[in-house]
Amino acid sequence: MGSDAGFLDIDGARIYYEDRGAGDCVIMIHGFAMDTRIFDMQFERFTERFRCVRYDLRGFGKSDLPTSPYSTLDDLRIMMDRLGIEKACIIGLSLGGSLAVEFALTCPQRVTGLVLAGSTLRGYPYSDDYVQEFLYYRKIARRKGIAVAQTEMLGNPLLRSIARKPDLFVHVEAMIRDYSGFHWLRHDPHRVFYPPAIERLGEIACPVQIIMGQHDIDDLQGVARRLVRQIRHARYTVLPGIGHIVNMEAPERFNEIVLDFLTSLSTETMDDPSPNACVRATGRQ
Repeated sequence: MGSDAGFLDIDGARIYYEDRGAGDCVIMIHGFAMDTRIFDMQFERFTERFRCVRYDLRGFGKSDLPTSPYSTLDDLRIMMDRLGIEKACIIGLSLGGSLAVEFALTCPQRVTGLVLAGSTLRGYPYSDDYVQEFLYYRKIARRKGIAVAQTEMLGNPLLRSIARKPDLFVHVEAMIRDYSGFHWLRHDPHRVFYPPAIERLGEIACPVQIIMGQHDIDDLQGVARRLVRQIRHARYTVLPGIGHIVNMEAPERFNEIVLDFLTSLSTETMDDPSPNACVRATGRQ
């Protein structure tokens, strides 16, 4: 079983990653203001059966802040190339789900499946309240400083459910306190995926597992319904009694669902030898 962690220099930025285990590959992508630690309840467990990679998106966690135009999709593709990963199932939480969808649309041959947990989606018509929430933190960060904006974000509706569980919330708070605030203070020179993913969901052919918390916010419930409606053969599971960060609030149930899905990918590949099928992820090369 291999184990590695460190930084990859990708287009002038150091991207932090952790790479552990052996077998079919799974890549985990965190949400906004979070980092690799959001998957602490999955990473060790999943490496018992799979090769798992988690990394900090540019501007988050231990990765460098953006200094020039870049693409999160290119960062992911180049990371896979550097680590010798031909194909992987991608698990995306919140913002990470949006990135996973876009990567499946731009590099379908590199994706064996998607797990979208409380996913966002570029092009979705979010409510004014949802948009204004982010703009509020940006205004506070610029007027009163990052620490004040971080404190305000701890009251975000997305965190309302997990905030009632102090033993879990302390870990979420640590990640938000460590968030640089870059996206509040400066323009993010990220090259936007176009056309918006919402217009191309019907092109996704690989298996997809969508997971939502029963008490996640209305906007993301709407995103989930759109994903289910437009992605062929998508599985949809709602976890009762929990909110947005499903993998932390209900880790045992989340792990069970995802591990079952990952196992099914290998089964479906063996049953369908056609060159257009979503094939198994490769191990370390």
